[in-house]
Amino acid sequence: WSMAKIDFIYECADCGAELITELPPLPEPGDIDIEVVEIWRAADEMEAQIIRGALDGAGINCILRGEALRHTHGFTVDGLGEVSVMVSPDDAEQAKQIIVQARSRQLPDARADQ
Repeated sequence: WSMAKIDFIYECADCGAELITELPPLPEPGDIDIEVVEIWRAADEMEAQIIRGALDGAGINCILRGEALRHTHGFTVDGLGEVSVMVSPDDAEQAKQIIVQARSRQLPDARADQ
């Protein structure tokens, strides 16, 4: 068995579209410039994931950012487990409305116990 004997496929068998032979280069770390704004600060990972689900369901991409401790500890101490929910500035107002609606239907206020 030898790699030299393998014939490569250059077009899709179903539609005939030309297939690429190599992937485009990955961008350099400094080349990616995404503007985001914080629209919510979730008390913990669970609340952040529920909010992410509500936003994803509405077609809004978000980024969750927080301390690494949020992945290992299930509690918040002085904000260490908080998670920032960030979206594009163009989606910010709609995303805030979705969060308010979702919280009024499903999410208990995690901050009420603090």
